[in-house]
Amino acid sequence: DDQVVEAYVGSVVALLDSSDGAPLSSVYTALHGVGAETLRACFDRAGFAPPHEVVEQVEPDPEFPTVPYPNPEEPGALDLAFALAREVGADLVLANDPDADRLAIAVPDHRVSGGWRALTGDALGALLADHILRTRPRGAGDVVVTTVVSSRLLFRLAEAAGVAHTEVLTGFKWVVRAPTPGQRFVFGYEEALGYCIGGSVRDKDGISAALLAAEIVTVLKAKGLTVLDRLDEIA
Repeated sequence: DDQVVEAYVGSVVALLDSSDGAPLSSVYTALHGVGAETLRACFDRAGFAPPHEVVEQVEPDPEFPTVPYPNPEEPGALDLAFALAREVGADLVLANDPDADRLAIAVPDHRVSGGWRALTGDALGALLADHILRTRPRGAGDVVVTTVVSSRLLFRLAEAAGVAHTEVLTGFKWVVRAPTPGQRFVFGYEEALGYCIGGSVRDKDGISAALLAAEIVTVLKAKGLTVLDRLDEIA
């Protein structure tokens, strides 16, 4: 019932840092899925401005009438979101897949056609991991996890931060089971847009990842930096 939703919202908002960031203008698409209502509640609880929603895609619709295939990685799936982002001058585009367990983001980039660049799953994984390792307290038992099909950049970030890392087979059932006794799961990801932050949700979760992506953009914006600046620094 609603108590479960309330517990979820509280747990994922608690993942955010209390540091002040700049105001955020974002665009969100649920791709005809079920994520919008819960994402709205999380953004409100976290103090972010409500995202501009792609109204044609915000309500669940099993026919997925505006996209050839309801996957944010598919060419054309984010076209409506990009159009709205250009219209409102957004800082960030957020897209869940229909069951909201995956997240894609896009950021302004004047060098590409249309002015918006969608990040790969590996790029977003590095961005999220870098932010967590930069800003959260670390302990001796912390571990980050990725899969055999994903970038090894996560391991370089973990080594630089003095955090353990593990590589597992494809699938989040392996990612969340990776920590050994005495280890604390900090972050795990797979290149197909799946991210798990902390341990409150023992699976990939596109809404908590969206909140952390929003936090990253606000923190960088307050410093006069962009996501692309940070990705260059990570590289």
